[in-house]
Amino acid sequence: MTNELSVSVTTIARGAVIHLSGPLGTGAALRLGEAIAAVDGRATPTVILDLEQVPACDVQGMGAIIAAMKHAARRDIRLVLAAAGPAIAQAVERHGLAERAELRDSVREAVAELEG
Repeated sequence: MTNELSVSVTTIARGAVIHLSGPLGTGAALRLGEAIAAVDGRATPTVILDLEQVPACDVQGMGAIIAAMKHAARRDIRLVLAAAGPAIAQAVERHGLAERAELRDSVREAVAELEG
């Protein structure tokens, strides 16, 4: 496992998927913010954050997820957290975000929901 976060973006019919791979920590938080800003520039109505390959998330990483949620809300972008492992799901709960966060079990589920 690498200590650096890899970020890639896939465009889908009604939005974009930001794929993350690696731990979401201090340096990674900045990369996530940049990816969200880049996708936002495309006037994307929905962003799915693929967390399947994120094995760990520290306080700074959770801060990046919270910042992404706030950024999306301000710009009327739907942000879906997909395939969050137990550590991230528990952090979302611990930070009182469970009611505001859209959590899906997989990217496939999130995309299927968009395609309706």
